[in-house]
Amino acid sequence: MPKSIVGIDITATRLVAAEVANPDSKRPSLVKAAAVALDEGVARDGEVIDGAAVTAAIRELWSLAKFGSKRVVLGVGNQRVLVRDHTVDQMTPDQLRQALPFQVADILPVPVTETILDFYPVELVEGSSPQQVNGLLVAALKEGVEADVDALEAARLKVAGVDLSPFAILRALRAGDTLAGTHTIVAFGPRTTFLVVAQDGIPRFVRIVAAGAENITDSVMSVTGWNHDQATQAKQQLGILHGNDPKYGQASNAVLQAVTEILGSIRSTNNFYLSNRDDAEIESVILLGSETALPGLVDAVREFVGLPATVGDPLAAVRRPKHLKLLGALAGSEADLAIPVGLALGGK
Repeated sequence: MPKSIVGIDITATRLVAAEVANPDSKRPSLVKAAAVALDEGVARDGEVIDGAAVTAAIRELWSLAKFGSKRVVLGVGNQRVLVRDHTVDQMTPDQLRQALPFQVADILPVPVTETILDFYPVELVEGSSPQQVNGLLVAALKEGVEADVDALEAARLKVAGVDLSPFAILRALRAGDTLAGTHTIVAFGPRTTFLVVAQDGIPRFVRIVAAGAENITDSVMSVTGWNHDQATQAKQQLGILHGNDPKYGQASNAVLQAVTEILGSIRSTNNFYLSNRDDAEIESVILLGSETALPGLVDAVREFVGLPATVGDPLAAVRRPKHLKLLGALAGSEADLAIPVGLALGGK
């Protein structure tokens, strides 16, 4: 019986999970995927607010999907997670784990004792003596991660690991030469959009933007007075093809304005990355998430950002079952599976 593990993404609106068999093999396989809705205010992206409600939703999710494993990898990533460039002396993982809190205490916005730290090594620093390593420092608030873990453990799941969601996204895309070269990966979530500049599949810069699909819907609701379902339907039908066309009234303009703010974040992220690296070049933008289905979005990214843009395959790194079951609130769409699949691929 092949071993399997489940990646779970806690968003502002739902729990999304994917079970992957043989995650550390050359041919990992997606077994099944499912999602259940969360009531408003129960969670922020990647962070539990109402532990009892989330635990109940997790039990519902496992009952619905009948996953074959209770081992899970949890994704984190929101505005309370810091990701920044950092350089350390080359040392063993144990030595780094002990040294890192002292090295970064002065650069964190909160006391280091309130954080969980990690370091993602990227490259050796040429000519350094003693040898140094450039990479990405990740600092997450301990209380947020612990609340997530508590909710999962209360549902009798075993947390095998906690991973940064943007790293999981790259893992899900990493197949063949999909990520050869330098690209900006944009993953739309409900209230968060992850921006990752990756070189040959290695993260070089990460930005977490506090806006996503639900913010676009909010924009439509605020100018029309429609309820959530009506605004979502209008957004999905109009997209940004109609822009300021008066025929479609305030709704199309609201979609355009909200999307433009996110596109501005993509462009400014690229500009910041390029301004801090000599001879750097970004080749394209790869889009992920169900919001990529908005009519006109891909073309708008090409025009606004000035780079080729494509929709990525969230299941590029796994074999798909012949009849993939997408259960519950996934609504038959695999577009939002990059994070849970990537989390599972990082599990041991």
